[in-house]
Amino acid sequence: MYQNANPTKLARDGEREALTLFHDMATRVPAYKDFLKKHKVDASRIATIDDFKKHVPIISKKDYVSQYPLADLCFDGTLAGSRIVSGSSGSSGEPFFWPRGIEQDKEGTEMFGEVYDGSFSMNTRRTLLVVCFSMGTWIAGTFTTTTALQYISKGRPVNVVTPGIDKDEAVKAVKKLGSYYEQVVLIGYPPIVKDIIELGATQGIDWKLLNTKLFLSSEAFSEQWRDYALELIGSDDPYFGTASLYGSADAGIFGVETPASIIIRRLYDAHPKLARSQFGRDIIPTLVQYDPRRRYFEQVKGELVFTARSGLPLVRYNTEDEGGVVSFNDMTAPMKQDFEAEAARIGVMPRQWQRPFLYVHGRKLFVVTLYGVNIYPENIKAGLLSERIRRHVTGRFTIATKYQKNMDQYLEIHIEMTHKTDATAQLNARVKKEIFAALLRANGEFFKLHETIGEKTALHVHLHEFGDSAYFSDGAKHKWVEA
Repeated sequence: MYQNANPTKLARDGEREALTLFHDMATRVPAYKDFLKKHKVDASRIATIDDFKKHVPIISKKDYVSQYPLADLCFDGTLAGSRIVSGSSGSSGEPFFWPRGIEQDKEGTEMFGEVYDGSFSMNTRRTLLVVCFSMGTWIAGTFTTTTALQYISKGRPVNVVTPGIDKDEAVKAVKKLGSYYEQVVLIGYPPIVKDIIELGATQGIDWKLLNTKLFLSSEAFSEQWRDYALELIGSDDPYFGTASLYGSADAGIFGVETPASIIIRRLYDAHPKLARSQFGRDIIPTLVQYDPRRRYFEQVKGELVFTARSGLPLVRYNTEDEGGVVSFNDMTAPMKQDFEAEAARIGVMPRQWQRPFLYVHGRKLFVVTLYGVNIYPENIKAGLLSERIRRHVTGRFTIATKYQKNMDQYLEIHIEMTHKTDATAQLNARVKKEIFAALLRANGEFFKLHETIGEKTALHVHLHEFGDSAYFSDGAKHKWVEA
């Protein structure tokens, strides 16, 4: 289970760990020593967390990581302390390779274990863990599998199977093995997991009978999507039937959903005005809790910056994710009574989860604009969850800003249909209507734009067969925004 922890002590310990890592890097990492020298930073003068925040430069992949040989970015200038190298998705440029050692895998095992034990009771229930992440060079598949094996080695009654993103293989594995266990946990990218559930249902899998749980990552999803996914597996328990994590190739896991964080997220989702006040947007962000001793986070100019003793140690590294850091008390205060009532109803003791929160909107890169208004993938996803169309579409799409001959802008959306669904004019019109309604409902700026320019906000929607490789990736991460 999640450890009880005093929030003040956690914060203080996190600051101490961040300072210690900075000084270790300043003396032992060749690239960082050179970087500090170029920026005229005297490490010996960084004594407090205020010094750290004021005088230690923020680093990024562009101005630090990509400027030095890989070995020079490691402690003592060698890769010898690592045992596996994983690639980043390359979603914002050239792929990069990140080494990882025994300590990082041990830490990851503990962080995964908090969800395995605290949310899914895998320490006491016979469990089939189905890893549905890509098993190539990307971190998700190998990291999840490696840490799962370490978790199992502690005597947990769990078996792991690794079909990766091969949906047919995942369904075959569950059909053959699922009945031997008390529960099945699918862990993977939300769109892939949804496809597996739907494909399995067509082949006779009773997901409810298998007591299926969902552990999701690498993709934002709404509470409406969570409810729909729960409906597909025959569950009504969002708190102990689902979880997600926030992580990346450069540092592994940053934070995880807990039953407490899911309560909070669903409460904010039900109170849009409070959500906008807390998060600055109409869209509910990804919301996870984290341990500052493992990942020290700062919010700098609206972006998340972290310090972590990862495979490549990183100090004040800019994730380029828009988001923020909020204490447990500040996150729960606006709806304290409702939170405590719901926590008591489901048997959650809030003191167990008093870690701080990260909220994550994602990257500026992953939006399109229409006449200066930001259009987020989440706006389109909300429309595709409409009961009128959701069984005809997979939820995958690509969106882009295009131009008419007179250079007027318009939104073009390519949408993937489910197996055996045919594209008809009637379905196209229905899909277009539901997406447009969701945009008006969820995006206040788009609503005002529509009031101003009217028909120029009309959507251009194209329906495609399932698996159309021209628009829909079947790999590690689907790219929602067309380059």
